Parts: sequence; structure tokens; C-alpha cells
Amino acid sequence: MSPEDLTGFIHKSHTAALQLTQIPTRERDSFLLALSDSVKKHKNLVLEANTLDLEASREMAVPDLVLEWLKLTPERLNNAIECLMELARLPDPLTLHVGINGYQRVPLGVVAFVFEGFPQLSLIAAGMCLKVGNTIILKGGNESSHTHEAIASITKDVLAARGFPEACISSVPKGVVLKELIVQEKYLRLVIPYGRPSFVQQVSKQATISALPIAMGNCYLYLSATGNLDFAKEVVLNSRKGDPDAINAIEKVVIHRSWLDRGLGDWLCNLRKQGLSLRGCSETTTYFRKLAEESEPNSQYHQAIESENIWGQAYLDETLAIKIVDSLDEAISWINQYSSGHAEVLLTDSLSERDRFVSLINSSTIFVNAHSRFSRCTKTGDNVKIALGMSSLKTRGASRYPGVIDIYALTTTKQVLTASSWSR
Repeated sequence: MSPEDLTGFIHKSHTAALQLTQIPTRERDSFLLALSDSVKKHKNLVLEANTLDLEASREMAVPDLVLEWLKLTPERLNNAIECLMELARLPDPLTLHVGINGYQRVPLGVVAFVFEGFPQLSLIAAGMCLKVGNTIILKGGNESSHTHEAIASITKDVLAARGFPEACISSVPKGVVLKELIVQEKYLRLVIPYGRPSFVQQVSKQATISALPIAMGNCYLYLSATGNLDFAKEVVLNSRKGDPDAINAIEKVVIHRSWLDRGLGDWLCNLRKQGLSLRGCSETTTYFRKLAEESEPNSQYHQAIESENIWGQAYLDETLAIKIVDSLDEAISWINQYSSGHAEVLLTDSLSERDRFVSLINSSTIFVNAHSRFSRCTKTGDNVKIALGMSSLKTRGASRYPGVIDIYALTTTKQVLTASSWSR
């Protein structure tokens, strides 16, 4: 496809976005419910297509991590269906005014969602976009081509049945290179990259349009001298239960030195029994070797902790690294230097430590004495929140909307001034 043809393809989505804003909210919600019903009806078709992708990907030597992300289980597909249904029930964010009178929330226009694995996320991203009046262009990896085609066929039929423009949800034509898509500034308003950190960083650097990168892994927990060691274990393990992508997985734990004399060794052994592979700073490994030397032969301490020198990269596996510090300020400095900047946890009983940590940590979301586990569909009483992922304060585009990427992150605001308001 030539650059001119690609621009024409995106222009169709732009035109559809203008038409979509004229469609009443109740009809957009009705479409989301119809889409969820159709996906549920054709669930076996989608799962069979996914099986073909998995078989082909194994022959292509696709990395195990991406294979796990690619796998579309009935539970994962049901979660996407549930998200579509809950999106339909949410109030229309465009009817809400922002700030003082004269500001209105409006759609962005055309959004591109580019991703590795996670075929079910194309449904959730599409649903979020249509909820607020955006159109979406999808570009998944070649490893999931059969699944994408099955989902695209379903969405196309529902769009036609409901009288929606076909370009409301479209897939990039075959042969289009990703870097050609993300420089289409004329009609494309936002790109959301999703996948391994290297992939997300590459897209964010190459894009000439606004990018809203989704961060994954490399979250830090700081256990202060007044924190709770047992709860720290619970938070670390719970953070890794996201399925299949542990958005807020705690991969690094910064611990106050006082815990060296208060059961840290047993704590580390317990984590290892839970299947975690442990790494540590030089002081952590020295401490554990000392425990091994002082213990009985064949004790739990005789499995060495590997030394760790890379603190700024996400593991995206069952690895946990431990860093020993002397103070809160040292912990803050370390976390600000190495974390991904999207989610950190503080465990403390000190109000002054809490206030200082919250004030100085350069991350978009901070959990204080709370679990950080990420969920795409969160229900609290009568409130429901659907989220695609989380962005970081440290990555390009985050200044536009840091934190949880929900339907509000896919909108912007415009100001309407009258003669009377302008004169004031």
C-alpha cells in the first residue's frame, strides 16, 4: 500500500468518526451489547482460529512470553465479553462538563491500537473507543492473524447490522509497515502501543503523533522500617495474578536495612517456595550467603540468590529482585531512577513517610498499604471502571493522561467561549 493509499484508508476512519459523533449514545451502547452477544455466539469460531495461530507460532519460534499472551482461553474471551457489556452500561462521558462552564469533553477522532499477542484486547479497545465516539484502527502481530480475522469478521457483521460505518473498526491492510502507520499525522490522533517494553518503546519513539504507551512490569515496592513483612509477601504475590499480563507485577522490592535482623531471610525463602526466582543487590546476596554458612547443611538458605545488576528493565516472568537501603530518601531516589514509573507500592505506618513518598515519587499511580493488582473490569459498589492498561509519567504521551487508561483517557476537551464569558 502506497503512502497515499494509506492516508486514504485512514481518511475513511476519520469520516466514520465524524459520522459516529452523530449517532446517539443509546445506539452506541446497543452496538456494544450486540457485539458482546455476537462474540459469545461465535466463541468457538474465535477459539478455533486462535488454536491455528498457536500451532503456527510454535513453528515460527515465537517467544514463550508472546505465546502465553497469544493464548485465548474461554476465560480470557469471557472477560472481554464482560468488559463490552459493562462499557454499554457506563454513563456517557461526553455529557459531562469538565471544570468551569465552557469546557466540554469530546472524542479524539481516529485512534490506532498496535499490539503484540492479546487478541481479546482488540475487542476491549474497540469497545472503549466506540463508547466515546472514536473510531479505531487495529494492528496486531502476524502471530495472531487467524484470530484477528475471526474477530474482524464478527465486528464487521455487527457494524453492518446496526447501520454503523464499516470504518468504525478496521484492521490495517496486509503489507502496511507499522512505522508508516504511526506517522500519519493528517487524520490519526493517537497511537496506543501494547506489548513487550521494547516494542512499546520502539513505537513511542518512532511515532510522530501523540502516543499513549502502556507500561508493564518493573513496579517497585518499598517496605519501610514500620511496614508489615507478611503483608509485603501478600502484595508481591497478588500483584502477579493479572491474566495474562501482569501490568502491576511487583518485580523489585526495596527494603529498609532494619529487616535484615527481623526475619528477612525466612521471608525470602518463603517467596522462593512460592515459585519466585530471587535476585538481589550485592548486600542482599552477601546476607543470604552468611545465613547459609550459619545454618545446617541442606537448609533452606543454601540455594543462592543470584546477583542482579539490571534494575531498570521489566522481567515479565517469575523473577523478584531485592535492594537494601538505609533510608526512605535512598529508596525514593532508587525507585525514581529505575522503575517504569506507572505503579509503585509503599508499606508503612508512618504518616510523614507516606506524605514524603507520595510527594517525591515520580510515578503515575502510588498504592499506600494496598494491593496493586491490575484488573480491566473493576466493580466497587455501583461503580464500574473499565481500563485498557496503565501509562507512565516517564514515557512519551503520559503527560496527556497519566495513570489508568480508561474511556476518559480516549477523550479530550474543547472550550466554548461566548462574548460575555470572553469579556470577563
